[in-house]
Amino acid sequence: MLVFRWVLILFGGLSIVLLVLSKALAFMNPPRPGRPLPVTLRRVRRALTWTVLVPAALALLLLAVTLLRQS
Repeated sequence: MLVFRWVLILFGGLSIVLLVLSKALAFMNPPRPGRPLPVTLRRVRRALTWTVLVPAALALLLLAVTLLRQS
């Protein structure tokens, strides 16, 4: 269980780092109207989506399934 706890802490820390990096890149290099986002910013946002939003959605789905099975 100790390893699992440290994996969760590491995962949370890296997710926060990705969020801060995404905000910093967007602030330093804002997109101009009609132009696509910079490549680096797109990569960081994609990584942030896969490391934060998808696991959060899966956790909510598992919570809903668990709650429905108990009733």
